[in-house]
Amino acid sequence: MKHALMRTTAAFALSSLLFASVASAVVTETTEDPYTNDAAISVTLQGSLNAEGKVDLSWNKYQGGDLQWYKIVHSQTNASAYYPVDGYIGVYTDPNQTTYTHTSVSEGTNYYRVCVITTANKRGCSNTVTIENTSTTTTTTEEPVSDPYTDDSTISITLTGELNEEGKADLTWTKYDGADLKWYKVVHSQTNASAYYPVDGYIYVSGDYYTTSYTHAGTASGTNYYRVCVITTANKRGCSNTVTLQKDTGVKTFDDIATHWAKSYIEDLAAAGIVEGRDGNYEPDAPILRAEAIKLVMYGTGLDGDSCDSSIFPDLNQTDWFCDVVTNAYKKGIIQGDNGYLYPARNVTRAEAIKILLKAKGMEAPTLTENPFDDVYFGEWYAGYIYKAFKLGYVAGVGENLFEPNRSITRAEMAKIVSIATQ
Repeated sequence: MKHALMRTTAAFALSSLLFASVASAVVTETTEDPYTNDAAISVTLQGSLNAEGKVDLSWNKYQGGDLQWYKIVHSQTNASAYYPVDGYIGVYTDPNQTTYTHTSVSEGTNYYRVCVITTANKRGCSNTVTIENTSTTTTTTEEPVSDPYTDDSTISITLTGELNEEGKADLTWTKYDGADLKWYKVVHSQTNASAYYPVDGYIYVSGDYYTTSYTHAGTASGTNYYRVCVITTANKRGCSNTVTLQKDTGVKTFDDIATHWAKSYIEDLAAAGIVEGRDGNYEPDAPILRAEAIKLVMYGTGLDGDSCDSSIFPDLNQTDWFCDVVTNAYKKGIIQGDNGYLYPARNVTRAEAIKILLKAKGMEAPTLTENPFDDVYFGEWYAGYIYKAFKLGYVAGVGENLFEPNRSITRAEMAKIVSIATQ
């Protein structure tokens, strides 16, 4: 018999897992407030805007033995907000946590409160911390729109260039032998491969008669186009070929995730060396295999591999690329196998993925006291793990109060849950 003690509208209509920051969840609650205010509960909140434009919050620990969790409420319209019925961000945090960093700080005035939520669903909220976030605007100086030079196709010059070890562009060009040379002009753009005059804010530099090389220290991440132009005393201009230099953005990505909803999560893991993809692609919507999921969780939670011990599973070999992480996961009790076998090439269900992640983070399944999903039943081995992950904010279901515990989890969904849970 299915028992659903509590339903929530926190499940957004997506076909993927939805997650918030580690030990926190962004929740859109129902308009019915489930909590009762208790003036006897006292908590003091402090906060400041850090150098990265994020808000660091800290509060004194609630000493009552009935603490269920802390809830951080953020609003830009209500300094006394305590329940996000009007779209305020409500963040649940671990009972042992007394700090939180809000990364999505909007420009302008931001109000923050932290509320203690007890097991009896009583609520006591802190003072209000007000943070002013003022953005800065950068302006660039542009040349006059009127082009003072006349193009002369008889002027010929050849440019070569490369990025040096410092990420700067080293440029050299052939010398112009005409007696009417006024100067060389180097033009740089990230948008126009044929730029010759910086009317749209292109960066330009001028060189004297004897200069046939230049190092551009301001080479930006991404694609950089360079040309060098000869400027004569009669204000005639002849420009070189275009040199294109690609500077690493520091973000490793894959060809097949450009427009995918999980792009940022996959790139976060790729930048940390946790995922590598398959032949230049990530295959985000493909099911993740058991060996891949174990490696992703182990590396994501900072648990490296151990000396390979292929004796722990009959289907594990010394030459398997995943043998070291599987060995360590087994030793730490994170995995046990199925009937004594690893089944490394088998798909992982969403329920199995949650259990592996929580076990890697040193967590066990609690006693199930409420059930936010209609298809997660009391008595199922995974019910407590899914409930724990939901309370921590790692998962919010797939819509219509469903979790789909027995469906194979995709590589994108797995990347998102690990990325969020290990930030």
